[in-house]
Amino acid sequence: MSKKIIQDIYVVKKSIRMIKKSDVKDGFYKNEKKVISDKNFANNFNVENEVKKEDVNDFEYIEDKKHVSKKSLMFLWGICIFCIAILLFFVSSMFATATITITPKNKVVSLNDTYSIASDKNVDGLHYETSSITKNLSKVLKTDGEEYVEKKAVGKVVLYNNFSTSNQRLIINTRLETKDGLIYKTASSIVIPGIKTIKGVKTPGSVEVEIFADDVGDKYNMKLSDFKGDFTVFGFKGTPKYSGFYGRLSSDITGGFVGNVKKVSDDKILAGRSELKESLNSDLIKEAFAKDSDTNILFEGNYYIQCKDLDDKQDENDYTISEECSINSIYFNKSELATFIAKNKIKDFDNSEVDIIWGDTNTVVLQGTTEKFWNETALKAKFTGSARVVWSYDANKILSGIVGQNKSIISSVIEDNSGSLTEIQSKIRPLWKNTFPDNQEKIKIIDVIRDGVSNNESI
Repeated sequence: MSKKIIQDIYVVKKSIRMIKKSDVKDGFYKNEKKVISDKNFANNFNVENEVKKEDVNDFEYIEDKKHVSKKSLMFLWGICIFCIAILLFFVSSMFATATITITPKNKVVSLNDTYSIASDKNVDGLHYETSSITKNLSKVLKTDGEEYVEKKAVGKVVLYNNFSTSNQRLIINTRLETKDGLIYKTASSIVIPGIKTIKGVKTPGSVEVEIFADDVGDKYNMKLSDFKGDFTVFGFKGTPKYSGFYGRLSSDITGGFVGNVKKVSDDKILAGRSELKESLNSDLIKEAFAKDSDTNILFEGNYYIQCKDLDDKQDENDYTISEECSINSIYFNKSELATFIAKNKIKDFDNSEVDIIWGDTNTVVLQGTTEKFWNETALKAKFTGSARVVWSYDANKILSGIVGQNKSIISSVIEDNSGSLTEIQSKIRPLWKNTFPDNQEKIKIIDVIRDGVSNNESI
């Protein structure tokens, strides 16, 4: 049955042509067409060449090429085009996408205002947070000479007052002695607190102080793990205080040396320190701006960097310099700041959730009462420039509401979000589709303000 249907559509024309036997060689015509030896088969077709009946035996037959009728060919092409169109329709539907372009409610505000801000969240108004980051960096310098040096060892001890409840003052350069007779001196004057009774237990007063060797040389170097016994206060010998005051090593004592060492020029050290500071500053600023950037904002200039030189280290071959830098930054919470600015700069603000897009000319200058005002609990902040207040909306809610829906649903979405949106435009691909894809991931939302594609008033 199926074969008959195909035959009805695909009409084949054949023809039989007579050729002279003299043109046949090994069963083939000279143009390599096979000769038909079955005369009955050949007689079923119209013979193109008419010859006299008596000359028929002088001829053989060949079958010409198959031909398709023009109507059949056009019908076949029509079926192919129809099938391709159906296939393209279903494939394009599977890969359908949509773009929603949203214009949120927004307003540009000019700023030239000074506000009181506080670090205490219990205080009304705008609040701020502080953060401190410290980093160290070292660099080995190539030596360019040699010199003879004499250095005294340095370290730290904790001095105890187990003599009385009264405080005891020790002046700078107070001598401390080890059981081996080595003398060290205090690098500053100190006050050792008196004995305290805590929960019925007497506890000696204590204080840590830096010490340095009385003389140069490596014999004064010692490790904390190797030190045995206590320091005594040399000046208290022969008095009752001698046994009541004592010291215990709290760090290694290092640096004592006498001899020739590799030298580095002052210019090279200065250049090396400058390089270390520059690198540290760059790293600290990047880290400060990256800290909690999703919820907090750090304005340019609202960070303060301090650096100090650390002690150089050298051995027979290397000279190492080190720097330590700290950055103190003052942050604002993005959401709180946006709401605060909107309430103060927009008349009849409806207390909606908003964001702020800051302009290139915007500045925030902070002022305190001390040099290190980042340690204070209240400051003045002057805002200048301009900013754009942008109303927020629930993008996920919008997406879930239009998935698989006819594009006419957009008018309802605009109505439901009239307090935060001013316009929504939709584009669905392929163009003949009128419904949004069933897969939410195939719908893209573009915010013309937040994504920077707005032609609105610049800030």
